[in-house]
Amino acid sequence: MRGHVSMRRYDDGIPYDIVTRKLNDWYTAIRNNLDKEATSLKKEVEKFIGRVDKNSDVFFYHQLLEFRHELMLSYLKSKNEEDLKNAYEALKEHQGHLKGMLDYYFFFFTGMYEFRRKKLVAAISAYRRAEKSLEFVDDEIEHAEFYYKMAEIFYYMKQTYFSLDYVKRAIRIYNKYDNYIDRVLRCQYVVAGNLIDSLDYKGALEMFEETLKIAKKTGRQLLIATSKLNIGICYNLIGEYEKSYKSLIEANEFFKKENHACVEKTLFNLAHVQAKRGEKESAKSYYEKGYAVALERKNSEYIVKLDLLKALYLKEGCYNLIDESFSFFRERKMYGDIEEFGFEVAEVFQKKGDTDRSAFYYRQVILAKNQIQKGEMIYETQIDDLIIGSDSGVGYYGDK
Repeated sequence: MRGHVSMRRYDDGIPYDIVTRKLNDWYTAIRNNLDKEATSLKKEVEKFIGRVDKNSDVFFYHQLLEFRHELMLSYLKSKNEEDLKNAYEALKEHQGHLKGMLDYYFFFFTGMYEFRRKKLVAAISAYRRAEKSLEFVDDEIEHAEFYYKMAEIFYYMKQTYFSLDYVKRAIRIYNKYDNYIDRVLRCQYVVAGNLIDSLDYKGALEMFEETLKIAKKTGRQLLIATSKLNIGICYNLIGEYEKSYKSLIEANEFFKKENHACVEKTLFNLAHVQAKRGEKESAKSYYEKGYAVALERKNSEYIVKLDLLKALYLKEGCYNLIDESFSFFRERKMYGDIEEFGFEVAEVFQKKGDTDRSAFYYRQVILAKNQIQKGEMIYETQIDDLIIGSDSGVGYYGDK
């Protein structure tokens, strides 16, 4: 495939062109989330890779794909995060040897890793660094993959203009090729998410409903479940809790069966909807299930979000959990979450007559909005501040 690594050197009798072709096929399977095919190709590659020169581009490409494979499994199968961390640490040792296209892959995959950990500034810094080496990649689909990831993180950070700009670039490329309907739908999720951030709930819901129709025509259960999850979240936001609950339940059936990474997110939203409906026992049940999954998977984002939900609706007086959740958001510069949850927390305290706490969280919303508005300037100055070797891996990274 154009844009993949290509070497013609032979060493120790190994035909490098055959090995690199297998590596390219492996990456294509990973990129398409074909976990069984990717695992099979990985085993084929491993038959040769032990004899490959450890200073060659072929070897470094293999190391990059080892890490990208773990990223895929962490998304599809919620694989142990420790395996992912170990793969990243092994990869970092080779960073100084990577040039051109391999340099792009290193920073692109690093950005994906940091985004998964919700290290947002580290993620955007890595993506920006990858963008500098994108010129070495000829494969147009890889360009679209990169643009989608940029759109995703800017959406998460509520940088709507940048998110829409990148997602439109991705859609233009995907629409030029057959068999990329899943990618187009994924892009539509981001467009709809930006419509929500622009308070166009009707437009977002219509788009999510359209993606569900298309997903059903393809018969791809993951796309169907993802559309239903998004529809459920959208109905929750506009206060149609019964419709939200029904859609989320249907999504959860698939994610639970597949042990998908979206399980805790779906359970959180189910608990959230039921709590807002006043169905306290049901909300508590979904909270406990979600918390157990998040704890087992060491998903710190949903541990703190579920704690926030508990403090807000399920248990009186544990305000420390709310404070800890917002500290988590601030540390990771998750200003979109501060804005969203800050408003909800303020409203709940307002209804309880606790005007001091309500005013405090309204102020947090204002501060978060200010940070979002000046975000462009912050991210631009971060591009060259990449300190390889920090805790996050790069200077200081879906799904919302």
